[in-house]
Amino acid sequence: MKHLLSPLALCLALAACQPATDKGARKGPPPTPVTTETAKLAPMARVARVWAEVEPVLAPEVAAESSGRVLKVLVDAGQRVAAGQLLAEVDPGSAHDAQLGAEADAARVGALLAEQRSTVKRNQALLAQGFISPAALEASTAQLTALEKQLSAAQALARSKGRDSARTQIRAPMAGVIEAREVNPGDYVTPGKTAFLLNADGGRRVRLALGGADGDALAVGMPVRLSAHGKTLTVRIDEVRAGLDTASRARVAWAMLPADAPWRVGEALDAEVELERREALSVPAAAVVERPGGKVVYRVEGGQAAERKVTVGAEADGRVELTSGLKAGERVAVDGAGFLSDGAKVSEGQGGKATAAAGKGAGA
Repeated sequence: MKHLLSPLALCLALAACQPATDKGARKGPPPTPVTTETAKLAPMARVARVWAEVEPVLAPEVAAESSGRVLKVLVDAGQRVAAGQLLAEVDPGSAHDAQLGAEADAARVGALLAEQRSTVKRNQALLAQGFISPAALEASTAQLTALEKQLSAAQALARSKGRDSARTQIRAPMAGVIEAREVNPGDYVTPGKTAFLLNADGGRRVRLALGGADGDALAVGMPVRLSAHGKTLTVRIDEVRAGLDTASRARVAWAMLPADAPWRVGEALDAEVELERREALSVPAAAVVERPGGKVVYRVEGGQAAERKVTVGAEADGRVELTSGLKAGERVAVDGAGFLSDGAKVSEGQGGKATAAAGKGAGA
């Protein structure tokens, strides 16, 4: 029995003498790799993001100028038209009859006037021969003057009736593209009734609206960065409406587009308006981490991260303004900051490598 136990005791003694394994010797997690950057004062823009729409500088509403039923509509939305082109016809009705009557009356008075001129000329010859009295010539001359005035009035009335008749033809006031058609054959229209919306040829501009304090800050000359469909362009505000828009209660502004701008009338664009630019303490946006207690950054010093609660302000060009919680010159974690906690050990490295390594460490 004594010989059987001796080998067992020997094995136990050997096991007790073995060095500790690597797993047992490990003391806590390894440092988290991060990149760092120093918080600094730099020019910072306060930007408002809004929606903007491209519109023509000239967009007249083409309206009916006479009452009547629409007989023909000759164009439709999206169609290009020339200045003066006939768009629709309204039943002339009595307007045409009135024009014919006025023209006939002017012709009648004109014939009477021609006859009276002959009479006056004849009376002048008879007076010279002593066959009539001066009073007879004066009477015929007065009648001639009256007929001349009647003819002027009749011709003016005929022109007026002609204009009334012409108003039954709705024509394009300028060249452009029909944006919308508001009438159909058979509709009854009255003067002022909008028949077509026309996007006139010429300049384009963007219209944007901002409410609240941002709207109050709008001013001529502010830069606006426009983007859509992968294309960007910076323009400047050249007009700001003094009052507020009645529907949205926002302030409206416009900025002219250059002739080679890639967007068409009616397109919606993303717009960023730079409301002001000032010196501000800022860090990269990736350095600011959202935690249950609010936004924080991780100050790095001596290979260790210290959590700092911060208050943020404006954000632009990938940087965030810090209004409290950090001082200029302090270094903060950027890539890998989301994997840190207060007091965590860190090692500084390259941005891409640090982020990848931090992600691998978090997944372990």
